[in-house]
Amino acid sequence: MNKQPATPPIDGIRSGLIVEGQHYEFKARLNLDEQRGKSNFIDDVVSFLNAGPGYLIVGVHEKKGVFARFEPMDGDRDALARRITSIVQDNIDPKPLGVRVDFLDLDTGGFILCLDLPDHRLRPYQNMTTGGFYIRTGAQNTPIPRDQLLALFTPIEKLEADTVQLMQRENAAVDARDIMQNNGATLHIAIVPQEHYERERAPFDPGRGVLKVMRHYHGESRDVFKGCENGVEVRDRTFQEGRSISRFFIGDDWLVHSYISHPFSVQDGEGRLTIHEFRDEFARHLRDIQLILDDSGIRGPFGVLFAVKNLRRNPKLEWAFPNASAASLGRPIRVERVSEQDLVDRFYDKVRSVSVYGR
Repeated sequence: MNKQPATPPIDGIRSGLIVEGQHYEFKARLNLDEQRGKSNFIDDVVSFLNAGPGYLIVGVHEKKGVFARFEPMDGDRDALARRITSIVQDNIDPKPLGVRVDFLDLDTGGFILCLDLPDHRLRPYQNMTTGGFYIRTGAQNTPIPRDQLLALFTPIEKLEADTVQLMQRENAAVDARDIMQNNGATLHIAIVPQEHYERERAPFDPGRGVLKVMRHYHGESRDVFKGCENGVEVRDRTFQEGRSISRFFIGDDWLVHSYISHPFSVQDGEGRLTIHEFRDEFARHLRDIQLILDDSGIRGPFGVLFAVKNLRRNPKLEWAFPNASAASLGRPIRVERVSEQDLVDRFYDKVRSVSVYGR
């Protein structure tokens, strides 16, 4: 995990305490109205995104990487921030998140610009205007060689394949053990973090003395994580206010799988399918999973795959899903966080589309 360096203070730059290097880059000015200047700026951002966190500081003349003098900027800060954000979002693939534009006031008047580039994990990032891939090495932007670029791309395909394999393996394992109710619909979640491939990564710690429980260890009267083949699991009633039974698994190699029986129900007295409640509980369940991963220092990126199956198995719910007996994302998706709202919405829309409400 790359730690974000400290935000550079004006005094630190002026005194030479902050110098150009792996995490800091000085630029005297931006030439965003010229194609070459705009492309060079995008290359700088791409280089930081592919190498780790850092800051691009505009308004500083340097000599051999050390402060020489300020070149103060002026004008509409909000307009400049919007323009820079738009350039970054529209010209880099995949689209980087969390990039922030800050302004540091100079005591002599004017300001300098500080572009905060936090650690991003959906590498490799590409300058879409030129097709170039760059990485930060020391104080330089270095083109990524073809063999290294191939190594960066290969895990994406492997992440997808391993996520599908995880879904199939753990679903089969649960069915073979006959530990979950199978007389109705089931929800399946498979998550493969990038840390799965780190051989030295310690396995999940289920707690010592006071054992951890699901629902982000809230200390409620829930079942605790217990050892099982290749990892730990917890079986609980944490979905749809106790109507559903879930089995949540974390492998010793950080493969994550969730199997939930009866994720839907018919509202008592209304005859209404609880599909809206499903959306809320699904989002909450993913947030709990993300919090567990955060607590354990698992940062991704993540390959994720969601599916609901057996939608027409229970006669009480068969009427609600006339269009299909299953719904899924189709193929794994690589994300920075498993609880991203867009991901929740995408899967919910898919499930709703095969229900009576999607007609």
